[in-house]
Amino acid sequence: MNSETEQLAQLKAIRERDGVRAMLIYLNGLTEHRYTALYRFDCEQLTNIYFYDRESPATESCADIPIMASYCMFVRATDNKFVTMDSTGDERLFDHPKRLEVQSYCGVPLIGEDGRAFGTICHFDPQAVTMSDRNVELMEAVAPLLSAGMGLRAPNKPR
Repeated sequence: MNSETEQLAQLKAIRERDGVRAMLIYLNGLTEHRYTALYRFDCEQLTNIYFYDRESPATESCADIPIMASYCMFVRATDNKFVTMDSTGDERLFDHPKRLEVQSYCGVPLIGEDGRAFGTICHFDPQAVTMSDRNVELMEAVAPLLSAGMGLRAPNKPR
């Protein structure tokens, strides 16, 4: 497998040649997760910007949802990654509304020009899926590539 530096160089080239969605497709291919997406925080709404569904590649977007109905809420609250490989056994998610619908999630913050998270890039799946530390680290490394040039700022958010 390529080193993280080589993968980041590949991802930069993919973005320049084919765009952000192509980057998501590449990242998705490194995991077992069905979905990979980029979301923006819009006050209490989670707005889809880019989306990839491995089982339905022609689908390019998904419905927006309340942030509190997603695991992205943890990324927004901490400005840090959030990972669960099996939500059904994760005590942090005991009463989360999506616990049984989305059992695996890895999300990292997209940091805006103001230094605050304006959204997330994430992998998720309805089934429990493992994810290597290396892939989590790659998600963290690629987030600045996705944030750069988007010119987005974090909306005012409750803390």
